[in-house]
Amino acid sequence: MKLLAKRDPSPTVQTPSVQTFAGVHVHQQRLVITDVGGNQHEIPAVWFRDNCLCTECRIAATGEHRYFLGTTPELPDATSVELQDGTMTIVWSDGHSTTVSAEDLATISHIADRTLTPAQPWGAGFTPARFNRADIVRDTATCHEFLTTALRDGIAIVTEMGIESGECIRFLEDLALPVRDTPFDRLHDVFYRIDGYNVAHTDEALPPHNDFASYTWPPSGQLIHMLVNEVTGGEWVNVDGFHVIAQLWQMHPDAFRTLAHIPIAFREHSDTAESWTREPLIRIDSLGNVTGLRFSNQLMQPMSPFDPDVQEFYEAYHLLARAICDPANQIEFRAEPGTMQFLHGHRVLHSRRAFDASSGARHLQDTYFDFDDVASLVALMSGDAR
Repeated sequence: MKLLAKRDPSPTVQTPSVQTFAGVHVHQQRLVITDVGGNQHEIPAVWFRDNCLCTECRIAATGEHRYFLGTTPELPDATSVELQDGTMTIVWSDGHSTTVSAEDLATISHIADRTLTPAQPWGAGFTPARFNRADIVRDTATCHEFLTTALRDGIAIVTEMGIESGECIRFLEDLALPVRDTPFDRLHDVFYRIDGYNVAHTDEALPPHNDFASYTWPPSGQLIHMLVNEVTGGEWVNVDGFHVIAQLWQMHPDAFRTLAHIPIAFREHSDTAESWTREPLIRIDSLGNVTGLRFSNQLMQPMSPFDPDVQEFYEAYHLLARAICDPANQIEFRAEPGTMQFLHGHRVLHSRRAFDASSGARHLQDTYFDFDDVASLVALMSGDAR
């Protein structure tokens, strides 16, 4: 999601269509290409050297680079360029020659312009899409729609999961999605218990959060599968972190910058494991795109009282926390047994209302995976992974 961007990353550059080369010449180490419409396109010459498609420069079996710029003492110069039958031949200062057709340029540009499925912040009245487990597993088109929906919305609901223990892991196995293991249980059982190491094992309300904020790189995917739900209360609540961050940026840009800059410590521990990190709550990439939210009231650790940023942080944190707690930014529903959330954990926060532990049993299981693997499946299905 683009907010504080230096340039538009979706895609970063709109590549013009050059169907035929009508002319080409070298000018100040740039190739100036003229198309049949008389339009001129300037491209740094070194780009063609680094992306030469010949078998000397490229590993044909894998499509990977063989040529390595690090082996040349200086950036190679284009010493000459000729155009014949719509194909240009570039001669380089290192003695190599590169031939490029308009089709070659389009092929490489298509690779360069590839992007992930863009995240779409929730609007008013958003309801997560629901998919039947059997349809996802058995039908390729439904599976593709399910995965792209999860990439776009950060959440999708899977129904008819059954109520057997371990079904969420078997679901990942059916999709060939690897489980992201942690030392805090591969398959985490959540039910009321007096000896639990986490507030999730109580009957108290859980504020919106993402799991493992205490990891430098938390699992980006989470499955939450309801097995038994007999209690009064305990409704599931979700918040789109990207939506509330967009609100913060629009209304309080200084607070946004504060939360993207000041690192805060998070810690989770049990009798056998601990995780700890110190990172900003809002993660942005080098282009200014928001790529993640780290938010867990229960795992957040104190700042030093002598840190000069304490007041600034708390003022910004309060604004974000109030937006997260705003019912207008939340969706809520009761999870029937056999229902599962498929969540992007770096974006969508999850929580639950308090429940009456004396009113019945409540048992869910969760496990983790990474959304990079979801994007990989979508690319394989769409043909982008070629």
